Amino acid sequence: MRKIVEEIKKGEGKKLEFKETLSENSSSFLKTVVAFANGAGGKVIFGVKSKTREIVGIPDDEVVELSERIENMIYEKCYPTIIPEIYVERVNGKNLLVVEIYPGHQKPYFLKKKGKPADVYIRIGASTRRAPEEIIRSLERERLNIGFDEEILYDAPFNEKELEKLIKDLEIFTGRRVNRKDLYNFKIIKKERGKDYLTVGGALLLGRNDIFEFARISCARFKGKTPSSMEFIDQKECSGPIYEQVKCAIKFAMMYIEKSGKISGIKRYDKYLIPLEALREAVINAVVHRDYSITGSDIKLAIFDDRVEITSPGGLPGNLDVELIKEGRSEIRNRVIARFFKEIGYIEQWGTGIQRIIDSCRKQGLKEPEFIDDTRFFKVILYKLSKGKVPESAGKVPESAGKVPESIPGIDAIMRHLKNYGYIRRKDVETLLSIKERRAREILKQLVDEGVLHPVGSGKRRIYKLASENDRV
Repeated sequence: MRKIVEEIKKGEGKKLEFKETLSENSSSFLKTVVAFANGAGGKVIFGVKSKTREIVGIPDDEVVELSERIENMIYEKCYPTIIPEIYVERVNGKNLLVVEIYPGHQKPYFLKKKGKPADVYIRIGASTRRAPEEIIRSLERERLNIGFDEEILYDAPFNEKELEKLIKDLEIFTGRRVNRKDLYNFKIIKKERGKDYLTVGGALLLGRNDIFEFARISCARFKGKTPSSMEFIDQKECSGPIYEQVKCAIKFAMMYIEKSGKISGIKRYDKYLIPLEALREAVINAVVHRDYSITGSDIKLAIFDDRVEITSPGGLPGNLDVELIKEGRSEIRNRVIARFFKEIGYIEQWGTGIQRIIDSCRKQGLKEPEFIDDTRFFKVILYKLSKGKVPESAGKVPESAGKVPESIPGIDAIMRHLKNYGYIRRKDVETLLSIKERRAREILKQLVDEGVLHPVGSGKRRIYKLASENDRV
């Protein structure tokens, strides 16, 4: 009894819905049944008011009749066949009728009335929605046990130089000789009727953004705690081979995640406010497990004053839910990509990434990370401090820097470099902001003119330091 009471207290969600009774119009209930079967399963509890969570119960003389009615209704109106588990729970002397639906193995499930695709439903948060076409196709692949990244791209020609780069990178990562046979084994390419074709996974590993435009990571550092297109400090788009995108995204994050310092003896030790291990695992998880069949959406890495969010298109694959992944359960959506990432050492052991994220944050005394599965996307939230406070250094620059012009994109990265190293060179600005020499010179000149920096030396040896009070006009 205690377990069901706790579930009711939490309220409706992805795997739970309340019904006071079964109305004459039962379509809402049946849609939820179908959605649970298409997802990770769920329960519909009859005898509970959905808005207030008040337990009203089912009269004793109605329990059997209601149970049979529900069972017949599901059998007659849902397809493929869904077999529910129906049982009674007693809470405070009242009957609750629980209809438990298990994850189906013949997805997609739908209502017979209109058939597929019109009556295929999925669960998004605490609501039931009609499934879009890409989700239906994903459910069909799940039934056939076929990964999207294993599909052949018949209309995607490639050249040998692309494969040579991938082979060379594989050799660097693995420390062994790699040949074309390995590419067949990894299903990066497949042979049909004597001709080689790229798979979806192969195209993504080659960085074919001409085919998959949204196979990228959009990184942004926002000012404050909420996203706003007018309030970002810096942004970067990581494209190309997806394994290179991981390094690109983490490099961007390292520029904007603050460090805290600790003195031990005569040495000072600095560490990032968010453990890099947690950040790395979250980014790799997003790249490996996102749903690449969903067009129009990319992975987003957003850095705020108090947290970092990594959001990837597509919910958890298969029959997974957040509780299961915390327990170490793993289902692979993209087998080609996952195998490649494991080969190059980006994945150590299946099912351990989420636990490493949690453990590394716990060891640093941080608030436990959040994991949100919305069916349409999966989000990881990493917090910078245990009590959710904004770090005192967030968004700030050294006091000696004077008034920093906010109009310069990437100014925080420049100021952080100055704080860490004491000076900055033109080439450092080019690298930090991914800009050309001319633009770097313009930015440095503006900072000198506004009294923020002053130059030291000349020619190739010129460096820039923060202007002291004596240097300012």
